[in-house]
Amino acid sequence: MTKIITETLALIDAPMTATKKGFWAGIVLWDDHVVEAAPVIKFMAKKRWTRDMVRNHCRRKHWTVTVVHQLERTI
Repeated sequence: MTKIITETLALIDAPMTATKKGFWAGIVLWDDHVVEAAPVIKFMAKKRWTRDMVRNHCRRKHWTVTVVHQLERTI
């Protein structure tokens, strides 16, 4: 049986501050749940964060999240 999912690639931009290094990191979401993430934010994938959880966390940290690509695919 095949299933159609929405796969989203997003970029997190955490700007440098006076006390912290900045970084860019990618995440992959399947049906609005993180399934892969860069090492610096791997905790999001390990706990299968939702898109809203990522968005809220980034807002609190003053990071920006940008969707780079989104597609429907079968798994």
